[in-house]
Amino acid sequence: MKILAIDTSSKICSVAIFENDSPVIELHNDDEKTHSVKLMPMIDKAFKTTDLTLNDINLLACCNRSWIFYWCQNRNCNN
Repeated sequence: MKILAIDTSSKICSVAIFENDSPVIELHNDDEKTHSVKLMPMIDKAFKTTDLTLNDINLLACCNRSWIFYWCQNRNCNN
C-alpha cells in the first residue's frame, strides 16, 4: 500500500510517501506561514522524485491540528 501523508498542523509543513510502512520520501518546509504556497510544489516534487503519480497512491492521510483524515482510493484500506 502506498500512502501520501500531508501535515500542515504546525509551523513545519511536511509531505511524505510511504510504501508498506516504510518511508519512500519525506519533505519538510519550516517557513511557517507559507504552507499554502509550498504544499503543492512539495507534493509535485515527491511524485517526480519517486516516479509515482496520484494514481499509484492507495491512501491519502492529512493531519490538521488534532484531527487526522484519510481517504482510500479503492475504499479497502486493509490491503
